[in-house]
Formats: sequence, structure tokens, C-alpha cells
Amino acid sequence: MYLDKVKVFFKKLNYKCFVLIFLLLFGIMPIIPRAVSTYLTTYSYMALVVAAVLFTFITCRMTDIKEFILLLLPFIIYEMIVLIANQNSDVLLSGYQVLLFLLPVCIGFYLVSNIFFCGLYTSVIVIAFVITAFTTIIGCMIFPNAARVLATTATSQDPIAVMYNWMNIGGYGFVYSMVLLYPFVVIAFKMKRLHIVPMILITVLVFATAIAAEYTYAFMLLMISLLMLVIPRDITVKRFIVLILVLLLAVILFRTTVAAIVSALGNFLGNSTMTDKINAIFLGKDAIEGFDDDRGALYMLSINAFLSNPLFGNLAKGRFVTGGHSFILDTFANYGLLGGIPMILMYRGIWRTFFRPIKGHPGYCLVFWAFIQPLILSLINTGMWLDNLCLYTPILLCFIYGNEIYQTDMDESPSPLVKMNVLQSKVRNE
Repeated sequence: MYLDKVKVFFKKLNYKCFVLIFLLLFGIMPIIPRAVSTYLTTYSYMALVVAAVLFTFITCRMTDIKEFILLLLPFIIYEMIVLIANQNSDVLLSGYQVLLFLLPVCIGFYLVSNIFFCGLYTSVIVIAFVITAFTTIIGCMIFPNAARVLATTATSQDPIAVMYNWMNIGGYGFVYSMVLLYPFVVIAFKMKRLHIVPMILITVLVFATAIAAEYTYAFMLLMISLLMLVIPRDITVKRFIVLILVLLLAVILFRTTVAAIVSALGNFLGNSTMTDKINAIFLGKDAIEGFDDDRGALYMLSINAFLSNPLFGNLAKGRFVTGGHSFILDTFANYGLLGGIPMILMYRGIWRTFFRPIKGHPGYCLVFWAFIQPLILSLINTGMWLDNLCLYTPILLCFIYGNEIYQTDMDESPSPLVKMNVLQSKVRNE
């Protein structure tokens, strides 16, 4: 029996599996891109990216090509606007940046359009994140603030960054990417695809990583996602939104109490830095003034830049000055509606392609939260998190709901133009 399973497993393996496994490891584990740049060349990965994007176009079925192009079009327009603003004279590097931006979207669409080995890719994602979480925690114990230092290094060739990469210490991208994946742990548990023991172990590991890395918003998003465990999986999206709004209102009304609870928790965990920052968020201006980055003022800087020229933003001035702490607000500030509208269409395409097909299935409200959470993070911090939205999401949802979940939605046969009972009545009359 086990021998047959092994044979089936190896029959499913092909060159596409190995390429996707490498791309997944490259995006999750810092040691992989460091090893590639050291022992190979950057051009080797560049060639792989070009080949992967071309492959998704070549293998796309004619019935799906229109949907594929419509999905990619806002991404291409957005990147063209960014390239014009940056005025990069290196055509090869600019083209590579565009393909790198499109890569998770292209691969994600290929996955939802075909039956794939979701169990293998899910295992790779889980193992890669678990290993990197452990090495990040250990690295932050040896070098305090290592994860935060990685977010401030000037270049990837910085000696400190190189050392931390070889130690496989995850920085800003890894920690928040892991946090954004936690709702899928909750969904898998509620859908009985994950037993309670591994769910608890993963929860502890994710929280430990966020605390060791000292990323405040990561810890807060995890706390919200943890509350999803007590929400019924069959609740409607409307009721789910009402619950979130009620929770938000309660936090605002009882923010002093929340701050006190967080302080007690922080003292118990021994992380006073993150506790102070959370208190600053809840307790207002007086507390925030004790920190270097007043996020409220930085957000207003981006908002004012957009309001000064809603159509083109800073693009009209040729001087790009924003708060630098919000992907969404900075996009509107730098490019106005010219860049903001393609960004909105990008999120719309992501929702329609990777999340909406789960509509009508149990746990849909949690899938909805898995989509909203990256948007919230992009509003309060940097990054669009395309790997999470377009690449990891279809793999994990196929593992949870079944490999045919997207095909069921995409290939659903159209409803008959004439109701069946009317046709039967005509047959009987004849």
C-alpha cells in the first residue's frame, strides 16, 4: 500500500514541480537567494523568472487567455507608471523588475487554471516557514533586533545583511508574510484539515517569531486572526464584517483597558519595546511623541501629497516625497488616480481570481479575512504582498478545500436558458 503511494508520488513529480519548489524556497528562506547570488549569478534567477512567466503564457488555454490578460493588464499599467516615474535607463533591469512583479500573479493563475500537486507545495511552504521561523527566533536571541535591522540595511550586500541571510534570519518580508498566512491555519483547523496539536504548535511558533522580531503590527494582526477561532465557520460575510466593526468599536472605547492588558502581556513575555509601541498606538499622541516615527504624521504627509494633485500626485511635480509607511497611501500620493485606479483594479482581479471562487463554501468569511488582512497591512505599512495573495493562497486553499475547487468555479456549466420543468411540460403536451 505504502509502496503504491510512493510510486504515485514520484509519478506526479516533473520539472515543473522542481521549478515551483525552488521559487517557493527562494521567496521564503533568506539563505536560498543568498546562496544563489554567491555560488551562481543573479542572471541565473533572472533567466528562471523569464522562463516561468513565458511558460504561463505558452501553456495558457485559449479559453482562459482573455481572463489572464485582463488580470495582468492593471499590473502592467501600474509598473509602466512606476518605471516612467523612476526614469531608469537600464532597460534590462527595468524589464526584469516588471517580470518579477508579475511572477506570482502569472504562476498563481496557472495554478488555478490547472490541477496541480497541492499537497507537495503546501508541505514545502509549511516546512520552509517553520525552519525559517526557528532560525529567526534563534538569530534574534543571538543578535537582538536582527529582524528589524534587516529592514533598514541600505543594500542586500551590506555585511550585516549578508551574515543574517546566511543564518537564515527572516526580516520584515518573512515575518509579515508568515503572519498573513496564519488565517489559513485557522481555516484548515476549522475545516478539519489540521488537527489541534499541530495547530497549537504552529500558533505558538508564529507568535514567538513575531515577538522575537519585535514587529508590533504583526503581533496585533495575529491577535485579531486568533480571534477567528471562536467565530463560526458558516457565518455570513455581512455578519462577519459587523462583528469586526463591533470589535473595533470596543477597542476604541476601551483602549485604556486594552493597553493595560497588552502591558501585562508584554511584561509577562519580557518584550517591553513592542509593548510600549502597542501602548503608543492605543494611548494616542502623548505616547506616540516618545517614538521617532509618528505614523499618523507620515500618513498625513502622503494624504496631503495626493490631495495637492489628485489626478497625478507627485508625478506632476517630479519630486516624490511621501510618508513611506503605506503602500496604498504612497501609491495615491506618488501617482494620484493615474496609479491608484490600476492599483484598485489589481486588488479587484486578485479577489475575483483567487478568493471569490470559495464563495458558498464553509469558512468563506475566514477566506474573506485572509484577503482583507493584506490590504490592511498595505494601508498601514509597505508592500503589496503578491506572493501571499496570488501564489500561496491558491496552493493552500486547494489543499484545504480540494484540488478541484477552482476548476469547479471556472468550468461551471451555464444554466439552461429554459427551465427544466418548462421543457418537461412541453414534452408531455406534445
